[in-house]
Amino acid sequence: NIEQKVINELENSASEANGIVISDFVYGVMTPKILNKIFELAEKYNLHLFGDLQCSSQIGSIMKFKDFSLLCPNEREARIALHDKDLDLEALSIKIIKETNADKLIMKLGSDGFIAYEKFNKRIKSQPFPALCANPIDVTGAGDSLLAVMAVGLSSSQEMMQTAAIACCMTSLAVRRMGNNPIQTDQLINHINEMII
Repeated sequence: NIEQKVINELENSASEANGIVISDFVYGVMTPKILNKIFELAEKYNLHLFGDLQCSSQIGSIMKFKDFSLLCPNEREARIALHDKDLDLEALSIKIIKETNADKLIMKLGSDGFIAYEKFNKRIKSQPFPALCANPIDVTGAGDSLLAVMAVGLSSSQEMMQTAAIACCMTSLAVRRMGNNPIQTDQLINHINEMII
């Protein structure tokens, strides 16, 4: 019943959307049937697909997200997905992109920030983004904030690296306070302006 409710909501919303965000915590919500429906709707309405998978208490694989616009694993999740603890980070990221056919990838590196990857003229270009907060208070919600900004930016036809720079500022705000709380637009704009000055 719950699976069908999710499918009904997807069907009702897809025609008005620019993209679908999947943040899978591997608790059974993202069933094969729901994922197939998402692929079907994405093709029908030309939607961007944005995927993240949390492997903190459950084991899952980002590899089930094929042909996505953007994937956002952390290094541990990427290594679990590929069953590879030895590849260097660059090779690991490129292998994820090639095996999932993702257009773009954010490799999250915790306190070291993240690296943004993008397919460009049959090559893959990358840009590191450092963590902008030296003393985080609580990292809960940083990945969610990053995924939200990336989804909004890329769905609005904004450039990958420009969007990643904004997402970098958003994550630095997210870790400066306790809990996973929403960040208002004016807070983000003020923070970006402070970073520029």
